[in-house]
Amino acid sequence: MPNVTVCRNQGGSAHFLKVPAVAGARLSAEIDAVRLSDVHYGGGEFDLALRVLDANGRELAANDDNSLHLQDSLVSLKLPADLPGDSVFIEVSPSVPGGIGVAYCLHIGSFSRPLAAYSSGGPSGKPLAVKLLGDPLGDVDQTIPVPETVGTFPFSSDGPSPLFLRSSPFPNVLEDAAAAETRVAVLPAAANGLLDKPGDVDTFRLSVKKGDRLRVRVYAATLGSSLDPAIRIRPVAADGTPGPIEIEADDADPMLVDREIFGPNFRSRGGLKDVFDPSFVWEPKADGDYLLEVRDMSGFGGPTGVYRVEIETPPDRVYVQLATGGNSDWVEATRYMGLAVPLGNRWTVNVNLPQGQGNSYRGGLQIVAEGLPPGVKLVSPPVPPGQSRWPVQLVADASAKPGGAAISFAVQATDPGKKIESGCQQWVPFINHSGGDAWRAVRTDRPIMAVTDSAPIAIDLVPPTIPLVRGGELAIPVKLTRRAGYDEPVEFQVEFVPQGVSLSPSEVIPSGATEATLRITAEQNAALGSGPLFIRATTLPQGSGELGCGRVMVSSEIIAITVADSFVELASQPESIRRGAKGQFPFVVTHKTPFEGQATAKLLGLPKGVSLIEPLPVITKESKEIVFTIEATDEALLGAVSGIGCELMLKAAGQEIRQRAGNGTLRIDPRL
Repeated sequence: MPNVTVCRNQGGSAHFLKVPAVAGARLSAEIDAVRLSDVHYGGGEFDLALRVLDANGRELAANDDNSLHLQDSLVSLKLPADLPGDSVFIEVSPSVPGGIGVAYCLHIGSFSRPLAAYSSGGPSGKPLAVKLLGDPLGDVDQTIPVPETVGTFPFSSDGPSPLFLRSSPFPNVLEDAAAAETRVAVLPAAANGLLDKPGDVDTFRLSVKKGDRLRVRVYAATLGSSLDPAIRIRPVAADGTPGPIEIEADDADPMLVDREIFGPNFRSRGGLKDVFDPSFVWEPKADGDYLLEVRDMSGFGGPTGVYRVEIETPPDRVYVQLATGGNSDWVEATRYMGLAVPLGNRWTVNVNLPQGQGNSYRGGLQIVAEGLPPGVKLVSPPVPPGQSRWPVQLVADASAKPGGAAISFAVQATDPGKKIESGCQQWVPFINHSGGDAWRAVRTDRPIMAVTDSAPIAIDLVPPTIPLVRGGELAIPVKLTRRAGYDEPVEFQVEFVPQGVSLSPSEVIPSGATEATLRITAEQNAALGSGPLFIRATTLPQGSGELGCGRVMVSSEIIAITVADSFVELASQPESIRRGAKGQFPFVVTHKTPFEGQATAKLLGLPKGVSLIEPLPVITKESKEIVFTIEATDEALLGAVSGIGCELMLKAAGQEIRQRAGNGTLRIDPRL
């Protein structure tokens, strides 16, 4: 029969299709349902099963799940010689009864349907001889071109969906099935094999040096193999026998970061097969020969149980990934991580900078963008070592034209002598409601940005001219520019601050107002040095605060905040006071950051019934001690009170700075 595709909607009951058939011919059927899904509301609405029945109702083939497409079923069979009549029936039914109706495409024809290829990849840019496995009419030898680009690539024959293979910049090593072990002559290399019998274990012998850094990454289930592979490495002892296991691995890390898959924390990893394939960095403990063993954790093996183990020195690699938050992975609401830039304005997002497995580069980075349209520029300060999240800003000037563009982010080493690999990576799970697991996740390396119509607002920060000190507070003026006639309230929120600086809650600039104050505080252990800060502003009251739809959003410029050590450090001994008496509470002053002028001091944390007596002390750069006078009444509760500290306030460069210091204890005693 000719190859055809039938598109239907599965409403919860079985569908039957009558198709012409010839005894001895090949019949293939393959369904797309999960691979078309864009929502997930229940437990199995996209999970459809296939059966092939003859005219008498005899089941000729059936499939629910498979290693190639997971929940999307496929069957391919050689029709029997005793086939009654000239047709068969294909049944499409939900694996789990009930559920909502879902769309599916059923591909039917005589097309070949190999389930695996051996070997599973080859050297980049060279022809590769493979054996296509699993077709009902028998295995087929074929030579295919391997692309120059390194990575996973699709190979299609005449079927509706491809097999996936690897393009690698190093040679292939094929298992010698007749030998106890296969020698890997040189590294890097890719070891390829087939575990086709129950209990089968393949062994490769390789020579290494102590301290070599080698990334060992398995490709089996990732490419659609039926294996659940496990790997172990052991040295060869002096007498030639296998030594103790040095490293052993089964599945990937559940978060898949060891396979360099990064994205929102979508549950079940969106049905990604990579979770079954281990990957690790190995540093041999000794010079000499080692044995690398590959086995199937199920113990079954099978005729399509192919695997590929790529062994290479891990490259220095850092990715860029748009940082998600809130329910963005549940409801596919990407407004807060999206790249919509109003004309003549700014929009800023945070990006994560996850490292590739085995990355050894620890220096500074510079984020760059490719594909920006005319009139749009990227602003992002250099990323210091150790930072895993950083702001990037897109600015659309007056010359920009409304429209969209596919762009990409990457990082470069700030050290010109260092080269690192980079690129943008984003996994988007299709869930589209709160809760549940994604049936499908899609990877993209090119986010979409757009220049939109101009916004009715612009938001600016007045950069501080003084540092924020540890334990201190700094006030930053906020300036709002309104388009003529726009008088609605505007909300603003801090979205990035240096490490150890506290994010303040969102604030609303009321109708008609154009100024506000942003107050930020630094913890006592905040990291010293300069770091970026920006705020976002959004129009009110229309639209959704959670999803962002119906609102116009802009951001301030990215300003630098310097965190310095505290001006002073205050220390005190436990003090006591009696009810009805006056007393003193002294602090010893240790200067840490010089300042001019004087700072006023206020005592904080006094219990009920204990009050300060003015005048309050002041601190100058010569102060060695400050003393507070306090008085206790009969309302004061007897006993010790801890956590008594000071708030210092000084002005520098026209700005007000507050710092908290000290941690004292006061005991309340009864009257004599």
